[in-house]
Amino acid sequence: MTLLDRVVRWLLPREEHFFDLLSVGAKCTIAAAEAMELLCAAEIGDRKAAIQRLIDVEHEADGAVRAVYDALGRTFVTPIDREDIYVLASRLEEVVDIIHATALQVQVHAMDDMPDGASALAGKLTSSCREITAAVLKLRGLRDLDQVAAHSRAASQLEHEADEIFRAQVARLFREESNAIRLIQHREFLEGLEKAMDACDHVGGSLTSIVVKNG
Repeated sequence: MTLLDRVVRWLLPREEHFFDLLSVGAKCTIAAAEAMELLCAAEIGDRKAAIQRLIDVEHEADGAVRAVYDALGRTFVTPIDREDIYVLASRLEEVVDIIHATALQVQVHAMDDMPDGASALAGKLTSSCREITAAVLKLRGLRDLDQVAAHSRAASQLEHEADEIFRAQVARLFREESNAIRLIQHREFLEGLEKAMDACDHVGGSLTSIVVKNG
């Protein structure tokens, strides 16, 4: 960012509501991950409530990202680069979308049980969503960028830990599961959780880019 850019941003009114909208999107990732944790631990009869919760959260996240896009179209000066806002909002929504799509596999595939490792991955996912949300909440005012970076690094570390769980559980499936349909169901569900972790890492990448540009 050039000196002129900094002066212009200081002189013109800022649209701080972008931080509010991004915070809503970030908090939706936590709500989605927590609902996934409940789903992974639930008995068959209790799964419907967790899935419905995820559907509701997905709708809320869609609304938040649409509001960000609309605001970008109506705002001349943004608190951070508009491209960074767009990408961050999109990647937060992606986290919720992947969790939502993974949860729907339980219904679509008529899964009788959850794969080993699902609860552990869902726990890592919730922790990662809490880290990226903490980072997003620290963006306001651009005064705590060191903490934004620290939370992003923590999310990246959780993604590496989740990868180890994922690889171990998929390897176990191929060694021990003789039912081909069950193997496919469980592998795809675990892959969905792993993709959600990757999406959190992508959010962390967006946050790191914002830190570098505004530090």
